[in-house]
Amino acid sequence: MKNHEKELTIRLPENMLQELDVYSHLENKNLNEFIREAVQQILCEKNRCQLHENMRIGYEEMGAINLALAEIGVCIERTLLEEYELRCPEWKEGSC
Repeated sequence: MKNHEKELTIRLPENMLQELDVYSHLENKNLNEFIREAVQQILCEKNRCQLHENMRIGYEEMGAINLALAEIGVCIERTLLEEYELRCPEWKEGSC
């Protein structure tokens, strides 16, 4: 056993252990290797799901921020347009 590995004892129903034995033999692996790889796959899937959830939350947060920025931009553009219209002589009444 490598230094960075810890030993783990688990209890499994006999039928589950028999099924693990069958699949480990089909893949030419010992039970320890097979279970380690199965646990690794479970952890990868959980990490992938957590990443997707974090991304979903991030996109929702960015959506709210982008909406707020767009609203600010519209307000600024409207103010600038109003100021331009006030200063532009061709927009004044009777100048056509």
